[in-house]
Amino acid sequence: MRPIEKSARLQSLPKYLFAELERKRHEAESAGREVIDLSIGDPDLPTPGFILDRIADHARDPRNHRYPTSAGMREARAGIASWFAERFHVELDPIREFAMLLGSKEGIGHLPLAILNPGDEALVPDPGYPVYTAGVTFAGADPIRFPIREEAHFLPDLRELDKTVTPRTKLVFVNYPNNPTGATAPRSFYEELVAWAIRRDLIVVSDAAYSELYYSEAPSSIFEVPQARDRAIEFHSFSKTFNMTGWRMGFAAGAPALIEALVQFKANVDSGAPQAIQLAAVEGLKSLGVHGPALRGVYRERRDLALDTLKRLGCPMRAPGGAFYLWGRVPERETSMEFVTRVFDKTGVLLTPGTGFGAQGEGYFRIALTSSADSLRRALQKLETLAPWKAPHASPSPITR
Repeated sequence: MRPIEKSARLQSLPKYLFAELERKRHEAESAGREVIDLSIGDPDLPTPGFILDRIADHARDPRNHRYPTSAGMREARAGIASWFAERFHVELDPIREFAMLLGSKEGIGHLPLAILNPGDEALVPDPGYPVYTAGVTFAGADPIRFPIREEAHFLPDLRELDKTVTPRTKLVFVNYPNNPTGATAPRSFYEELVAWAIRRDLIVVSDAAYSELYYSEAPSSIFEVPQARDRAIEFHSFSKTFNMTGWRMGFAAGAPALIEALVQFKANVDSGAPQAIQLAAVEGLKSLGVHGPALRGVYRERRDLALDTLKRLGCPMRAPGGAFYLWGRVPERETSMEFVTRVFDKTGVLLTPGTGFGAQGEGYFRIALTSSADSLRRALQKLETLAPWKAPHASPSPITR
């Protein structure tokens, strides 16, 4: 028998960073070491009881024991359309402009396979969520990275981005609130982005998985710009909003042609999202007025705790406007991987190297605020014993708040 080999497209991808971090954590724990994992954005809080109760109720209904539809239940999509109109003041067709997903990651990864051909190009932010590049690569298309820089508040420079467009460019990914930086984008950014995409005849893919995790002004949807309606698709997630990462539920909103292509692809590779979870998650949106502020309060407490400690240590870091991540600079004369490895070896605190999100992430590390305040405090105390930003020859910059 000939050796079994991975496909060329799979081999062309770097190892998925979070799988590697999980392996590193398990190895240390198996050796009896204490590990405080601040590397992965997997909420430590439980799924709210009111959603679990509704899952249980809907799971007992035999109508929800059969194959779901690829696009999702009409009832669920109607519920999302109502919430979308209330939250963003945008009326979309619940049948033609929404689709239920097995988490937003699934939709983001599958969309390129539904609309790109080999040789096409897609513009991908750097640093950025690795699935953008993976989905484009699996489609046989070429991911073209563009930088989002700290001095520009981690928003792309559209004049610079314009220089990367070729006749083969088909779409551009954006993500706000941003993973990994925590940056948010004003509505004016989407207005400029959509106007630019129209001039260049590009599709815009907006990843809004963290739309309900913010610290001041509520983030906008790209569809608050009316001209986006025929050329954009936006991905939302219940995972972060309701601590449902294990339940795998999200949705896409967008141009009917993009939704249709994504649903047609899904019909060939999956059997849709479980109906009981669809219904319960969507019903949870009705309680978001109470649940949302409480959840944001938890992350605000954690954010401020970590920022205050890191400020005292001299770590250069911007306060995030959304999501549950901190994105800080590593000490001078260390790479991201060197710093993260040193911290883990010395303290058992697992951080994420910025290079896991692209070459522009070099010089940065990410902290996920998805551990309790007590665990976070212990991790910061361990980090403080290293005094990493006060090493000889280093000149730390102050945190900007």
